Amino acid sequence: MKSVADAVDIPFFIPPMNDGKSHHVISRGKTPKFYRPEDLGDIGQGNTLWVHAFERLLTGLYLALGGPVPYCFVTPDGNIRSLDGGCIKMMLNRTPPDILLNVGADGYISSARPSERLLELFGPIQERLKDEILSAKAS
Repeated sequence: MKSVADAVDIPFFIPPMNDGKSHHVISRGKTPKFYRPEDLGDIGQGNTLWVHAFERLLTGLYLALGGPVPYCFVTPDGNIRSLDGGCIKMMLNRTPPDILLNVGADGYISSARPSERLLELFGPIQERLKDEILSAKAS
């Protein structure tokens, strides 16, 4: 996926960040950046509140969709959203990586899913994570 024309429609909204601020780990904007895995340059493993919020939302989206999360997607209100490239890279920097990527024939990231470790970590609250996604309202 390397253009907004390839964005996938999803049937639900993205919950707001817990801090109520406008900046979000699921990026928004009409012109998202598209990446090949090798284009991602962030270093470190991202053991921060920001990346942990991304892990939580990625897992919730994966559960709500019943499969991989598109890199770029459109919510029911027509907003274009995309996964945060920095968070993806930091999760890839872990051993083993905490995110698994699907890459299209063009080499660009098309979708992602949480690692088995993250699914196990969030196991006790998986239903809550899924419900947070499914019950989210337009923002």
